[in-house]
Amino acid sequence: MPEQYFFNHPKKAINADYGNVRNEIIKFYQENSDIVSIYEYGSVSAPGVSDLDLIFVLKDRIYSNENEFDLSNISSFAHDLVADGTVIKMPLSIFQKIQYFDNLNFHRLSGEDVFVDKPTELDDKFIKLASIVDWVPERILKLTRLLNSKDVNITNSLCVLHSFGYSLKYLDNVLGTADESLEVIVETARLRGDWHNIDHPEEDLIKCLQEAIDIGYKRLFDYEEYLRRCDDYLLEDFNCDFDIDLELYNNHFIKFSSSRIEGYESSAKNITCNNKYYVVVSNYFYPHFAILASQRGDLAECMLKKIQPPHPIEDSIVNDLYKDNLLRKMELAELNAVFLRKNNLKTGLIRYGFHF
Repeated sequence: MPEQYFFNHPKKAINADYGNVRNEIIKFYQENSDIVSIYEYGSVSAPGVSDLDLIFVLKDRIYSNENEFDLSNISSFAHDLVADGTVIKMPLSIFQKIQYFDNLNFHRLSGEDVFVDKPTELDDKFIKLASIVDWVPERILKLTRLLNSKDVNITNSLCVLHSFGYSLKYLDNVLGTADESLEVIVETARLRGDWHNIDHPEEDLIKCLQEAIDIGYKRLFDYEEYLRRCDDYLLEDFNCDFDIDLELYNNHFIKFSSSRIEGYESSAKNITCNNKYYVVVSNYFYPHFAILASQRGDLAECMLKKIQPPHPIEDSIVNDLYKDNLLRKMELAELNAVFLRKNNLKTGLIRYGFHF
């Protein structure tokens, strides 16, 4: 691997700094009549590395422009502290269904205390099963890009590793705890919490990125084995004798392999070059994305165009409960996208933003 340059080191900050930023955000937006509520999701577990992830719950028709929600108008210190955070924008009707996207932990910063629908225990099971397929390949792909970058964004790497830890915990809940998963989660926490006190932390970061990718591939293989033993996902085997590519975003691909092997990571390394990045997974997971791409709406249409070669499936092979929860998530994302376009907002989609 060529010599790497490391930038965006963790800032020296304390929890109180985040409290001050929250107060500044609340004060700045208190007169904005387009906002119903502001929520924060996630938590600040590593001051100086953690960002603030915000949800702006908005009226159906708003008059604010894009720039008013990008946090560029708050103080430079506050902006630097939260610049890598996610800012989601959605109407009240979508926020009330937000738990159908993922099991999010959020709390209100200001505005109305909105009632949010809670999925049934059965729905929650299938939401989590589908979220693993949504998130794990995409996170492995991001980790692969970070590991192979000449310029390594340290804070972003630590945030992606932390996010990937949630996916590993989801997998552990389904498959049973894996020691390697726990090691990655613990090492990520150490790097995030004690960066400035570690000798040569950059070396440890690169090692952790590689270990996270390794365990990601292994657990995804184990997850396929688990799903094949039950009927929670596919009711019958999916057979396709050629590889299929899905471009998630610019030159970043999921390759659904027709070869059922445990060496997907080696395959990905062999084809990741010339600024093209791949995660290679079993084509057993392709029906999940084919179902999403087969729906009505601009997001699905965009996703379908990025599947090469296109390969429709019989949706009868997918468990109805799995499929229904997946379709509901896509429908809500499509409605969120319609809202953003109607109000001339270019960013802020909670899921499938790659295709917005």
